[in-house]
This record gives sequence, C-alpha cells and structure tokens, in this order.
Amino acid sequence: MSGARVALVTGGARRVGAAIVRALAEHGCRVVIHAAQSMDEAERLADAVRANGADARVVRADLRGREAPAELVREAVEQFGRLDIVVNSAANFLHAPLEAITPQLWDEAFALNARAPFFVAQEAARHLPDGGVIINIVDHLAFESLPAMAAHAASKAALVHVTRTLARALAPRIRVNAIAPGLVAAPESWGSGELMRFLRDVPLGRAGSESDVASAVRWLMDASYVTGIVLPVDGGRGVKV
Repeated sequence: MSGARVALVTGGARRVGAAIVRALAEHGCRVVIHAAQSMDEAERLADAVRANGADARVVRADLRGREAPAELVREAVEQFGRLDIVVNSAANFLHAPLEAITPQLWDEAFALNARAPFFVAQEAARHLPDGGVIINIVDHLAFESLPAMAAHAASKAALVHVTRTLARALAPRIRVNAIAPGLVAAPESWGSGELMRFLRDVPLGRAGSESDVASAVRWLMDASYVTGIVLPVDGGRGVKV
C-alpha cells in the first residue's frame, strides 16, 4: 500500500462524503477523511476502511476559517507523505425565504461552499503530482432558480466557475472537474409529498443514491482526458429545467 494514491475527502464522515471515501478505498486509495463536527462518525468510517484492508486517517478542521483550508491540505500531506486526489465534498445546505436571507447566512454559505474549496485547491496544487486530480461536488441547484435556496445555489454556482477556472489554470499538470448531484440524499425534514413533487421533474422517476455520486468520482479520477466539466448525476432533471 505504500505506493497507493492518497485522496483527501472533505466532509468525508457522512452521507455523500462517506460514500466517496468507501469507493476510493475500494479503488485502492489511502484516504484522509476530513470532518468538522462528525468526528465519531469519521473515526468509525476510518475503522471500517482499515478493517477492509485499506488505510484511512481522520483530520479535523472548520473550513469556514480563513487559514483552515490550506492547513488541512498540509496536514493531509503529512499523514501519508503525499497527496494525489482531492475531493471537495464539505458543504452546508442553508435556506430561507428570500426576504429572510441575511448577510450572515449568505456569508456562511459562501465560506464553506465556494471559498473553502478554492483555497483547498490552491494549496493542493502545490503538492499534487503531475496527473493529480481535484473534484468538486457542486449541486443541481447551481443551475436552477429557487428563491428559498438563493444563497446555497449562488455559492454552488460560484464553485462551478471556480472549477472551470482552476481546470484552465492548472492544466495540463492537474485535472479539475465537478459533479452536480441531483436528489441523492433527501433532506431529513422532507416528507413523502415533498419527495414526490421533486421527482415529477426527474425523467428517471426516482431518487439517486450516494453511491451514484461515488461512482462518478471514481470515473473522473481515472478519466485522463477529461478536465473542466461539470458532470450531472441527477436522473436527467437538468434537461427539464
């Protein structure tokens, strides 16, 4: 395992991030699992990865802090002595009626969803080898106009732009892509009615799964002639918007 690629997954303790960690470990990577609050879950996931014969370490950081993204990358490099892949999955999902969106909510959305991935990538570029990979998890909402999700959607749209800009700036040495999931992990507050209303606009007629996003990460990780794209994993919802 000493020569295996090393992947850093931000927000890797739960939900989509955890699915990505498991997929990368199964693909032969050593994984650095970042968490902010979900440390117990991160440690349990790392134990499970190790029990399956791969290697994983856990690093804690609040990526809303201005220096935290770069510090996280440097600590990740220290864990295994190298870094080959970065997946920016950490995010918040802040929403409010349009008239109730505050400057604080707006800034919190952008701090974690747009600013942190940029500065993680900026520092990672100093450590990634030729052929290094950065994958940003954006959101189908970056391409929709839902007033209650204005701050979240705008922050994810900014990350789309960051992805494309980084892809151009870091080529040909490092590839940078993004994945835009649709409904793969329904909000815990949703009832069956809300779910059914959403699925009416999904051509495949069903929700996806976290493993669908993880599979897309694995594909982009090895797609050596692909950079600067945003890959929808949304059941076709984007073709109806």
